[in-house]
Amino acid sequence: MSQSRIDAFTAMAKDQPDNEMIWYGLANEYTKLERWDEAVEALRNVIRIKPDYTAAYQLLGTQLMNLGQREEARRVWTEGIEVANRTGAWKARQHMEGLLAGSESEADPGFCN
Repeated sequence: MSQSRIDAFTAMAKDQPDNEMIWYGLANEYTKLERWDEAVEALRNVIRIKPDYTAAYQLLGTQLMNLGQREEARRVWTEGIEVANRTGAWKARQHMEGLLAGSESEADPGFCN
């Protein structure tokens, strides 16, 4: 099912390349299939189109962590927190602060899974 949804979102993105909702939907479908690189690319398009889309920062950071790009994920979440502060998206800010704090704990050699 996800591949057919990916095909549909990809076709829509070709017709409407500046529609952030299409790119976000595509990123979610890639995420379901653990296609992290493609999800990252789609999410970067979301942020390019709509820099205040806080949910995109949350998901982008998570996909970067899945790729082992810890520092880039932390940078994205930090930027997302700044956006959330500016836009008043307090719930998104809290979530990204939690993700950021969790990434610090994982970097701690004393952290246990």
